[in-house]
Amino acid sequence: MAVAFPHQYEREDLRLVGVVSGLPDQREAVTKFEFQVRSALDYPALAGQRLRLSCYRCDWVVEPGQVWQLTVRLKRPHGFASWGAFDYERYLFRHRIVAQGYIRTPDQASLLSQEVRLGAGWRARLRQQLAGMASDSAGKHMILALVIGDKSQLEPALRDAFQVTGVAHLMAISGLHIGLVFAATLGLYRLISWPFIRWHTVIPRQSAALLPALMASICYAALAGFAVSTQRALVMLIIYCACQLAARPQSLLRILLLTVAMLLLLDVNSILDVGFWLSCGAVLVIALVAKGRGQVGLVRIQLALWLGMLPLTLLFFGRVSLISPIVNLVAVPLFCLLLIPATLLAALLLTLGQGWVATPILNLLMVVYDHIAQGLLWLAELNYAALPLASISLWQWCWFALTGVALKFGKRKSIPLLGLCLMLGLSARSVSLPKQQMQLTLLDVGQGLAMVVETAGGVLVYDTGPRYSTGFSTAKAVLMPYLRTQGYRRINTLVISHADADHIGGLQDVLDQLPVDEIYTSRVDRVSDAQLCQKGQHWAMGLTEFEFLGPDPQTPEGSNNHSCVLLIKHLGQRVLITGDIEKAVERDLLRRDPHALAADVMLIPHQGSKTSSIPDFIDAVAPSMALVAAGYLNHYGHPHDDVITRYRARDIDVRSTVDSGSIQLRFDLDGYRVSTFRTVKQRFWHYQKVSNQHR
Repeated sequence: MAVAFPHQYEREDLRLVGVVSGLPDQREAVTKFEFQVRSALDYPALAGQRLRLSCYRCDWVVEPGQVWQLTVRLKRPHGFASWGAFDYERYLFRHRIVAQGYIRTPDQASLLSQEVRLGAGWRARLRQQLAGMASDSAGKHMILALVIGDKSQLEPALRDAFQVTGVAHLMAISGLHIGLVFAATLGLYRLISWPFIRWHTVIPRQSAALLPALMASICYAALAGFAVSTQRALVMLIIYCACQLAARPQSLLRILLLTVAMLLLLDVNSILDVGFWLSCGAVLVIALVAKGRGQVGLVRIQLALWLGMLPLTLLFFGRVSLISPIVNLVAVPLFCLLLIPATLLAALLLTLGQGWVATPILNLLMVVYDHIAQGLLWLAELNYAALPLASISLWQWCWFALTGVALKFGKRKSIPLLGLCLMLGLSARSVSLPKQQMQLTLLDVGQGLAMVVETAGGVLVYDTGPRYSTGFSTAKAVLMPYLRTQGYRRINTLVISHADADHIGGLQDVLDQLPVDEIYTSRVDRVSDAQLCQKGQHWAMGLTEFEFLGPDPQTPEGSNNHSCVLLIKHLGQRVLITGDIEKAVERDLLRRDPHALAADVMLIPHQGSKTSSIPDFIDAVAPSMALVAAGYLNHYGHPHDDVITRYRARDIDVRSTVDSGSIQLRFDLDGYRVSTFRTVKQRFWHYQKVSNQHR
C-alpha cells in the first residue's frame, strides 16, 4: 500500500536499494525511470514503495531489472497546477508513485545485480534496436509509439497535432491495434490450417483459431507495457473468446460492461486514466450506433465517434477537433490496412533476427511517417482545425444536440451533408471577455514567471516562464495550453520583463506557436522585433489601460533591476507587476512618485527574495492582495519567510503559486474575485499544504 512521503525527509539524502521497473525514458541530458525500493536505510517505511527518479548526465545506462544502491533526494508529488496543463500529480498517484527526486551522486551509484524482466526487457531490447536504425526523426518516434507504446520521444508539437487533427487514438495502442493483431493471426491460422481441415472434426476450426490469436494479442499487449487502453482491449478479447468457446455469444455492449467491471475490480485506480475513459467511451459509441443496424458505414461511425466523444474530449483536452472526421476517413484505413500491419511485421522480423529484411521496410516506413507527421503539423495550423471549449456558445451546443439526434435517426444519404453543416456551424466563435471585465491569471510555472491579462480588447502575456537544459519548457506545458483552453490564437501584447532564463525561457516556444502583434522588453538585443519598455509608455485594450513605470534610463545596473514594471488600470482598480526589481529600483520608484505605486493587487518582486520588498515600498503600494510566483522547494528559498511576514504584518492577503497553483483574478465594476486552481480543482491526490510552510 502506498504511503504519503513525509515532508521532513524532503531535501535530505536518503540511501536506498531497489530495482528499475518499467521502461526508462532516456534523453540526452537526463534519464527518468521508476524505482521499486527494496530497502531504505534512512527511512525504512520507503521499502516496497515506488519512486520516480531522474539521473542527470549519467555515464551508465539504466535498464529494466537492474538492482541499484543509490543516494537520492526526494520530494512529494508536486506538478504544475493550472488550467489546461497535464495533471502530473494524478499521473503519479495513478501509478502508485509516492515521491519523485533525483540521484544525488550518480558516480557513486552501485549496480548490485541484474534481474530478468521478460516483458520490460523485451521492450527495452526492441526499443534499442529500433532507436539505433536511423537518426532522430518523427517517423522513428511514431514507430516506437506503435510497436512498444513508447511515446516519450514524440515532440510536443507533434503530440498536439495528433490531438488537433483527432488521430491521437492511432498512436495509443488500444482496441484498434489489438484487434488488428487478433484478426491477422486468426486469418493466418485459418490459412495455415486449411490443409488439415479434417483435424477440426473434434475442435471446430473457428474455436481452435481463437487461442493462437489471443496469445498473439497478449504478446502485443505485453510489448506495449499493458497500458490501460491495451488492458481494456485485451480483457474484451478474452471475454469475447470465452463466450465464443462456450457457444454463448454476447452483444458488444454487454462485453464492454463486463470489461469495465473486471478492470475496476483488478485496479480501481484505472478510473483515473484518461485512456480508460476514451477507450471505453469509443467502444460504447460504436456499440450504440451499430446496435440493430448490421453493418455501419465508415462515415457514420466517424461522425458518431466525433460527436459521441465530444464531452470527454472537451473535458480532458479543452477543445474539439473540427477536422477529425475528415482526417480519420483517410487516416484510419491507411493505418489499419497498410501502415500498422507493415510496421508490426517489420518489428516481428527484427525481433526474430531478420534485420536484413526488416531494416529496408522500417526505413521506408520512417519516410512515410515523416511525411504524415509534416501533413498533420500543417493541418493543425489551420485556423479552424480545433475549437476551444471557452469559445463554444450556447447555440453551438444546441447544434451539437440536434446533430446527434439527426445522426441517430437520419437517412444514410444525409450523413455527409450533416457533418459538413455541423462543422460550418461551429466555425463562428468569439473569445473576448465582456466589456467591463478584465481577467488576470498568474500561472503556476514553478520557479519563474508567466502571467496572462485578458480584456475585451485582447490579451497580454507578461513573461513566458523557464525552459530547462533538458529541453522541458513551461511555455509548452503551461502557458500555451492555458491560452489554447481560453480560445486565443494570437497574442496582442507580449512583455518580456528581462533576460533571465526563468522569465524569457519560453519565448521562442511562444513565437513558434502563436503570432504576436507587439513585444516589449528591457533587452531588445535578446528579442527580435521588440520595442524597449520605458517609463511613461502607455496604451489601452478596451477599458483596460497599461503603463510602464520602469525601467528608467538611470536604473542601476543588473538584469533584475531592468525589469519592465507594468501598472494596469481597469475601472478604477490597479494592479502592479514588478518583475524582479530589487531594493535600489524600489527606492528609485518611491523617490520619483510614491503615489503612482498605489495598487489593489501587486506581484511581489523577485519571487519573494530578500533582495526586494522594502517596508516603504510595500506601504506605498498598500495592496489588499499580493501574489508570488515560486517553485516548490526551490533552491533559492523563495519566497523568504521574512518577506512573507512583512506583507502579512500589514494585513495583506498573500497567495503563492506553490500552495494555490495558478491564481486567477476577475475584475469588474464590483471589484475583483479571486479563484485558485488548487481550490477550484482540488482532488484528493493533489499536493496538500504543510501548515508550517509558506511555500
